[in-house]
Amino acid sequence: MEEKRILIIEDDSIAVRTIEEMLKQRGYRLVGSVGNGLKAIAMVEHELPDLILMDVVLQGDMDGIDAAVKIQSRLDIPVVFLTASTDEKNLKRAQETDPYGYLIKPVKKYDLYSAIETALTRHRMEKKIKESEAFSSGLLNSSPVPVIVVNLDNSIKYVNRAFEVLTGFGTGEVVGLYPPYPWQKKGSDAGSAAAPEKNEAQYRKKNGDLFIVQTAAVPVSRDSELLYHLVSWEDITLRRYLEEQILDISERERIRVGRDLHDGIGQELTAISYLLGVLARKIRSGELPGEREIEPVMKQMDHAKNHVRLLSKGLSPVNLDRNGIAVAVDELCRSAERIFGIRCEVECDDIAIRDNSKATHIYHIIQESLNNAVKHGKSSNIKIMLKRRGNGIFFSVVDNGVGLPEVDANREGLGMMFMKYRADIIGGVLNVNRRKPTGTIITCLINSID
Repeated sequence: MEEKRILIIEDDSIAVRTIEEMLKQRGYRLVGSVGNGLKAIAMVEHELPDLILMDVVLQGDMDGIDAAVKIQSRLDIPVVFLTASTDEKNLKRAQETDPYGYLIKPVKKYDLYSAIETALTRHRMEKKIKESEAFSSGLLNSSPVPVIVVNLDNSIKYVNRAFEVLTGFGTGEVVGLYPPYPWQKKGSDAGSAAAPEKNEAQYRKKNGDLFIVQTAAVPVSRDSELLYHLVSWEDITLRRYLEEQILDISERERIRVGRDLHDGIGQELTAISYLLGVLARKIRSGELPGEREIEPVMKQMDHAKNHVRLLSKGLSPVNLDRNGIAVAVDELCRSAERIFGIRCEVECDDIAIRDNSKATHIYHIIQESLNNAVKHGKSSNIKIMLKRRGNGIFFSVVDNGVGLPEVDANREGLGMMFMKYRADIIGGVLNVNRRKPTGTIITCLINSID
């Protein structure tokens, strides 16, 4: 058993010798004794004992209670008070220091041993709890997800660093608060942060900006006793913004398709109907139409057919056949070469994607990457690679353009946001990096496409 080191702070030499003898009999080691408060602090910092026996009344300007306060503010060492006084004022002051025990002088052997072991055991357990709390706090603070610990009375017990970054509220500003919390919007139904029925909520940052989170509350118990709720947030503000933008784009696309159908194909069908009407009147009059009269009808039908093909291509760029994505990407490159006068190379494995939605998202990511390389990157040479990676896909778009501007490297336009959003929808991770000496490389890894 490790020998425990004990310091006695007592100005009565007879009491010191008596206690010292008791300590030796029990196997404790006395590291020293002192009867002055200021000297006691210096000796504690030098010796670092395992426990301090502190007389309440000491010589000099500093009594034992003040000395204990000073020591505990600097070091984590348990203090057991010695006192022969029953003065209520001193007892109250001593209690405010949260001591590990009291011994009434003259000290009895059994009481001394019991007080020392109780204090050392309590200190050891408190140290383990502090270490556990520090470990848990370290884990929570390292998490990128905002976390709130809510007491059973709905007061805030703890928030992690990610919460502070997202909301702008510091730990000292929110711990101990009750609903309504400062991030809840005024006039809203301000309930507990751990309310299980609310899995999506809109809150307000310290600077007034709105944000949207998905919440999940988990009850934490010990021995069937509920202790608190652990609440985690997922910031979905950007996701909701992109979804709104996509709905807006979808609505504009629906209007465009309707206009194309009416103004384009509708007019062409009207023209075909008119020409067929002319032929029908000839046939009813007993005349057979000649080749010169039928040819305009055939040409008009070809125009309508091509118009329908182009319209359907825009709505569904990837065919559902075995090599639909490869064919679509190759056609995209050939079209870019014709329109922009660039060189576009495609290297593609034999890849079958049964989910047309996933294939379409991949196509649009590559399409946006190619357009950015030409329009913003001023590229003349682009290479697109699409490869199998186990059950998933890896693809990249590499160009020789001017690359990402240093100033805008950390800023994202709507097009880039959409690309990352599409990648996230299909379980992919998109990365955009500068390429040395010039150019940009965009990569995306999708772990599974089945």
